[in-house]
Amino acid sequence: MPGHPVHELLRALGRAWETEATPFGPRQRWLATMRRMRAEGCPLLDGPARWRLGELTVPWPG
Repeated sequence: MPGHPVHELLRALGRAWETEATPFGPRQRWLATMRRMRAEGCPLLDGPARWRLGELTVPWPG
């Protein structure tokens, strides 16, 4: 739902994914997307080792 934090996260993720086209396949594209997300200020809690597994972890208020 627009305005909710998860919606904003997914929109930012989609923008980063669209920006990071690479000829080396989806895994390298995902890694580039995660680097872009972090560079743009997304507080990712994990790093490249987890990103290679296709994971994305962010702090979430509980």
